[in-house]
Amino acid sequence: MAGELDGLKAYGAEALRNAVAVTVTGRQAYFLEVPGSASAAGLSVVSFEAVERLGEPYEVRVRLTHPLELGRAEYLNRDATFVIDAGEDSEPRKFAGWVSGFSKTRQTRDFCAYEMVVVPQVARLRLTKRSRIYQQKTAPQIIEAILRGHELKGHQFAFKTRRTYPQLAFRMQYEMSDWDYIRLLMEQEGLYCYFTPGKFGEMVVFGDDIDHYIYQPELRVPYRETAGLESGLEAVYEIQTHAITVPASVKVADYNSADSWERKVAEANIAYKDKTTYGQPYVYGTHHLDQAGAKWQAQLRHEAAIAWQLTYAGQSNVLALRPARILRIDTTLPDAPNGQVITEVIHTGARDQAYRNTYKAIPCDRRFRLPMDESKWPRIAGALSGRITSPGQYKYAYLTQDGHYIVRFDFDFDEWPKGGESVPLRLAKPFAGALQTGFHFPLIDGTEVAIAFHDGNPNKPFISAALHASLQPDHITNQDRWMSRNVFRTQANNKLRFEDWQGQESVKLSTEYGGKTQLNLGYLVDHKKKKRGEGFELRTSGWGAIRGGKGLFLSADDQPGANGQHLDMQSALWLLEQALQQSEALADTAKAAQAMAADCERQKTLLNASLKQLKAASLLASAPAGMALVSGTDLQLSAANNMIATAGGNADISVLRQFAVAAGNGISLFVQKLGIKLFAAKGKVEIQAQSDELNLTALKDLKVISVDGKLILSAKTEVWIGVGGSYIRITPERIENGTPGDIYEKCAAWDKKGAASMQVSTALNSGLPKQLLMLNTAASPASSNTLPAGMPYKLLAGGAVVKQGVMDGTGFIPVDHLPTTQAYQLELANGAKYTLPVADDYRGDAANGELANQGIHFHEAAHGSDGAAADRAAHRRAYHETFNPESEA
Repeated sequence: MAGELDGLKAYGAEALRNAVAVTVTGRQAYFLEVPGSASAAGLSVVSFEAVERLGEPYEVRVRLTHPLELGRAEYLNRDATFVIDAGEDSEPRKFAGWVSGFSKTRQTRDFCAYEMVVVPQVARLRLTKRSRIYQQKTAPQIIEAILRGHELKGHQFAFKTRRTYPQLAFRMQYEMSDWDYIRLLMEQEGLYCYFTPGKFGEMVVFGDDIDHYIYQPELRVPYRETAGLESGLEAVYEIQTHAITVPASVKVADYNSADSWERKVAEANIAYKDKTTYGQPYVYGTHHLDQAGAKWQAQLRHEAAIAWQLTYAGQSNVLALRPARILRIDTTLPDAPNGQVITEVIHTGARDQAYRNTYKAIPCDRRFRLPMDESKWPRIAGALSGRITSPGQYKYAYLTQDGHYIVRFDFDFDEWPKGGESVPLRLAKPFAGALQTGFHFPLIDGTEVAIAFHDGNPNKPFISAALHASLQPDHITNQDRWMSRNVFRTQANNKLRFEDWQGQESVKLSTEYGGKTQLNLGYLVDHKKKKRGEGFELRTSGWGAIRGGKGLFLSADDQPGANGQHLDMQSALWLLEQALQQSEALADTAKAAQAMAADCERQKTLLNASLKQLKAASLLASAPAGMALVSGTDLQLSAANNMIATAGGNADISVLRQFAVAAGNGISLFVQKLGIKLFAAKGKVEIQAQSDELNLTALKDLKVISVDGKLILSAKTEVWIGVGGSYIRITPERIENGTPGDIYEKCAAWDKKGAASMQVSTALNSGLPKQLLMLNTAASPASSNTLPAGMPYKLLAGGAVVKQGVMDGTGFIPVDHLPTTQAYQLELANGAKYTLPVADDYRGDAANGELANQGIHFHEAAHGSDGAAADRAAHRRAYHETFNPESEA
């Protein structure tokens, strides 16, 4: 009891001294109210200092005494209001915040001294350092989201803005307290804030223009310099003007990859009449996206410079001074004819000192902007980690139409829609360029990525690299000797692999499709790294095609060290030239023997015009040690024109069943030395000339022997056997023997009987198919006759009618033609008859015969043909005579 009584006595004495001090200093009183604290009523203010600035939370530092020792839990982090009560009719000034600092500074037998710090509710935001992502919000919306995240209600803050704020696609708060990030947004977006009493308590107001300053009630006070005495009248009693030279204009520029036609550049000068300014700073990387954004960024920076060009520093005892308040005084300020806007106030007072303040201000017709010091803006020098995301664990890459990815930053634990954790980010690549050129391996859901930032700006992220992790291990490790391999591999096991192990160098290009379609080069191994070959291998279980539009050269000729020309084909050409020389030599011999010779000119043209250096779209295959073509079923060799085959040694063709050779014009077999042998182990040997003669000629003996059968010689008109001048002539009517010498007959008996006859079947079955032939009966240009339409006709071959009908207007008669037919007869109903020869050749030239059979027309001989001058006239005369025969009587 005695201790408590002493404490109350000491408290009473202190209270009395405080009351006296208040009386002496003009009836000012300072109070700290802490609701919910039972001991707060015993607090006595010794002195205080309250600092207020535009754009920052205020701070009131109060020094107090109390007769008791106080516990920090009773005050720290509790709501508190510091009141400056000037008395009389003045409105008290209140700072309604919370106690952020509690210090015990002194202790005596009579009292304890304390210092407490009162700050506004938003100052709590300084305690929450974090990293967060904001998307598709304006700057005011981001600020509101942060405030509401700290459970501030709508009556505790307000936005008074003139500018239409753009929606920001992506903003990152990185390693900053929530208040510092709000302060950064205000600086970057041209906002400011101040604190004012509201209907339901103190509120923070965010503004961006001069009409958001506090004009009412009007604050107009006198300017009175002091002479050491306090009059008790509210006045400004000291004012200083400070001016500095600031830039005359500001230039900004930046690049937007989504609108990359040009860089967006702009300049701003909001005080072009002011001649005290100088210079133009240039800022690159202001993160504007279009030209309008560039103009705003330049304007904002110049407004910030002009805002701090001219400042006033004053002293007063005007309690109503606060940031954003318009102050007017009764002295002339040339640069502030409409008044000053307060930017900073420091309030002070004590038991033994009357209330007073110092303040700073700028002309109220200038927009206040927070100083822009970009060197203090956050920068991320390295990279952050993140994960590629998709709406539903996409099997393939989740990309935008621009090839960008969505990433969840590893520091981000906020709730986002899947595939919406960030704006689409560009992927940095080793190569990218115009015309959709570049290097891009798609990143799938869950891939770890390193995220870097243009200019270190947290608001400009891009994917700099993809990384392996424990859940997605690297495919190149020290296991199984993989450290020598360089691999590109996709999720479907499409693979490009380079092996650098000494002595086992190789390259592999592979896909799983087609039963592993692969190109393997160098040292070939299986999946266990066991050797299975060397060289190269191109394989697939599907279809394969090798195509060269200008030609293809396949060679087994070595080119050591890859030294030599791409189409180095000397070895192949040497063999082809040898083959040509051999063909020409044999052709000359065949011509001398009156056999058909090989078309060596065609072979030479193929070599020189096509195969050499692949001058035409041709295929040349060469192997110095042999070549084989093998098929499990059929093998076809075909050529639209000539098929040429030469061999320096033998040509061996072995056929297990049938060997068939068919030629459209003729077959010539010529042997220079060892003769020809035709053997049939079983079955007949048949030789027929189905439409012409058959000649067998030998320099020496000609033997016709039937070992175990008959020898039959038969002819339709005559059989003639002779040697020297002697002969035997057999005709259907008689047998005639003749000799210039003697006839000897040696026989056992000779008998003579009546006449007799025996027939031997001599029919030839032509195996040639019929061909559609169009007989053109139109008149020759040299003839005045025409075959009239509607005329009945008969077409005969060998005296037999093969077709009959009526002539139509075209003049064509279609007929199924046998190649053995050499001429047709055309008989008309009016008695006219025509002979239509179908010549195989003309004047020994098959080409002329072919032209002649194409219809009744002039024959224009080709230049250089034999008898070119005679062909045209001869054909015209022949056709005219054919179609203009003499009429029969």
